[in-house]
Amino acid sequence: NKFMACQYLMQFHEQQRRDKVIVFSDNIFALREYATALRRPLIYGDTSHAERTRVLHAFKFSNEINTIFLSKVGDNSIDIPEANVIIQISSHGGSRRQEAQRLGRILRPKAAALAAMASGKEVKVSESNHNAFFYSLVSTDTEEMYFSTKRQQFLIQQGYAFKVVTDLIGDADKSQLQYSTRETQIELLEKVLRLGESEAGEELLPEDEDDIRARG
Repeated sequence: NKFMACQYLMQFHEQQRRDKVIVFSDNIFALREYATALRRPLIYGDTSHAERTRVLHAFKFSNEINTIFLSKVGDNSIDIPEANVIIQISSHGGSRRQEAQRLGRILRPKAAALAAMASGKEVKVSESNHNAFFYSLVSTDTEEMYFSTKRQQFLIQQGYAFKVVTDLIGDADKSQLQYSTRETQIELLEKVLRLGESEAGEELLPEDEDDIRARG
């Protein structure tokens, strides 16, 4: 499931590549559940300014935090050029603008390269130290697949390549991940079904309300 895929990718990039990872979720329930279970900080609309500053500083300047979970507040109001990996577990339908914003985050020149260029030095970027990764986790046989196809078409139009992976996790690795058993998966599903619409839905930001009024 998505949770295991997210945990697997997060551990791979943190432990084996020492990357900086952003996990995006527009669904606030999923954001809290993932961040709490995986013991990583999260930032969303109700996060205090002090907590947001603390988390972002640690993510940018230390190895204390290498993965953060962000709601869609991170699409516009937070600048994190250090990140080079994005895992998208929930997105705003087929929004191409959102896809472009998130993809642009990990394609920006990093701080060291910018400093070198500013000093007039020649910057040589090798394939090994300039890898950016963008993962979009999609549940099969759902509406997500339709929206995912629309976003893929947009990426192709922009000149990007992508690969669909359906067998990411080997059987030997699954047992080491959370929610790997049928019992724990059913328990999580029952928890989701008990939620009210407001708890299980997407975060509504001021710009979303503007879009709704404009469409009306």
